[in-house]
Amino acid sequence: MEVKYSSVTNLTKTFDIGRTLATSLVMQMQCDPEFKEGVISISHKKKLVNIELFEAFLKTKINNSWIN
Repeated sequence: MEVKYSSVTNLTKTFDIGRTLATSLVMQMQCDPEFKEGVISISHKKKLVNIELFEAFLKTKINNSWIN
């Protein structure tokens, strides 16, 4: 079975980024109308993120500007 969603903690391992950056990117992703459907909030602390959409969002961020 292919994994489609990941926790923020697992995104840090998959994409080799820090937790603070991963959390910031997921919050930015939630605010972006094009990518917000890729984040599922299970609770106020737990979110599941669609891995493919996160990768697409990351590529968009990199192509448009440096990651803040």
